[in-house]
Amino acid sequence: MHEMGVVLNIISSAERLAMQHGVSSLGYIIVDVGQLSGVVPAYLTNLWEIGTKDTICEGAELIINETPGRVKCQDCGEEYLLMENVKDNLPCCPKCQKNHFQVLNGAQDVMITELGVPE
Repeated sequence: MHEMGVVLNIISSAERLAMQHGVSSLGYIIVDVGQLSGVVPAYLTNLWEIGTKDTICEGAELIINETPGRVKCQDCGEEYLLMENVKDNLPCCPKCQKNHFQVLNGAQDVMITELGVPE
């Protein structure tokens, strides 16, 4: 499970950003996670409290926005959400039923999009 490493990277990045802006504690951290990245958001949530202990992020809420995996069919050009178009355990184009596609978005790992200070 590589999600603990992801949690530690989020914390490290958040600490750097907070220090640059003179912030001593955080109330929340919003991150985007690509649906096709292989990172499991539930694991990040489950590991958050353990990973943030004794850091500037301790007590901060982790808010995860999952970016959908959008692809383009290389056979017919149809754009669609990959995970919503699975047939017989294989993703396929809803228009032509082929499974040759190019990823348009949703493959990025984790990106911090916002840090918030406690109120």
